[in-house]
Amino acid sequence: MLNYEKLMVNEPTVYRTFINSLGQTIDFVEHPFKGEDAEVICVCHALKLASYSGFYDLCDMVAEHKEYEPAFVDGKFLIGGDE
Repeated sequence: MLNYEKLMVNEPTVYRTFINSLGQTIDFVEHPFKGEDAEVICVCHALKLASYSGFYDLCDMVAEHKEYEPAFVDGKFLIGGDE
């Protein structure tokens, strides 16, 4: 997990906003200093949580099959239900 407050103070660029199967609004953002050289960061403002996604683009995370859908559950970041 990333420090949500430190990330947000640097006003990262939002690539896209997505609503997952749990109804969570997830912002996909660019690392504020490393840019596209870093993994896409997933942010849930309602929970004040942020985490690296493990992906460098959004295609798989927003695909209809939902195999790589991001979610925050019990304070943990999950991709497709896996920790």
